[in-house]
Amino acid sequence: MAYEYSSAAGTLHSVEYNGRWLLYFAGRRHGGWRSPDQAAFAVAQHRSGLPQWDEKRADAPEDLLHWRPLGASL
Repeated sequence: MAYEYSSAAGTLHSVEYNGRWLLYFAGRRHGGWRSPDQAAFAVAQHRSGLPQWDEKRADAPEDLLHWRPLGASL
């Protein structure tokens, strides 16, 4: 399962790996959230652990409904 969110700052991906959710942005990854909702909230609050995203202060929704499901998520 995976999700993506495109913004003016770039595209973020949230991917499940071994029961945890990781975020990918600008060639970097960070995470360990228990749900994709928690990962989306971290992105919106600029607490993703990805400095390339967090420092840009770009707008992102807290609600996963605004992220696009990818692959098997469809």
